[in-house]
Amino acid sequence: MSFYIQINEKTIPPYTVVYMRRTGAYGDANRELMNTFKQWLVEKRLYHAKTIIWAIPLDDPRVTESRLCRYDVCANISTNEDFGGEILKREIQGGKYYVFLIQHTAASITAAWQKCFDETIRQNRILDPNRPVMECYRKELVDRHLCELYVPIL
Repeated sequence: MSFYIQINEKTIPPYTVVYMRRTGAYGDANRELMNTFKQWLVEKRLYHAKTIIWAIPLDDPRVTESRLCRYDVCANISTNEDFGGEILKREIQGGKYYVFLIQHTAASITAAWQKCFDETIRQNRILDPNRPVMECYRKELVDRHLCELYVPIL
């Protein structure tokens, strides 16, 4: 059985997001950061039908010491407002991505991370090592217990 429901290729433009970052070993603390960020969005009334939350591990733990691994949780909030504190702004790189639609469960996300690179290559796509893989949580999909994994391709 496949780890994904559907795959397709998408090109996204670069755009500015607001985000929170944590540094340290990937794992449960990343989920906690996601919950904290989502709660912040709700409190600021920024979580709505068009909200997209991106989870972006920026470092490969096979080559970066785990205590130095960076993890960003971002949202597609277009505003000039400076929120201050832990909320920063950055740009998400645009480009072509191979997108896996998956179940929004810990087991499905783990399986997707374990298998997405081999499947992308099997589908004759060339991985782009200069951009990170991104988990995408569109509210409209999350409400249906789905999410996406964006694998950068050339």
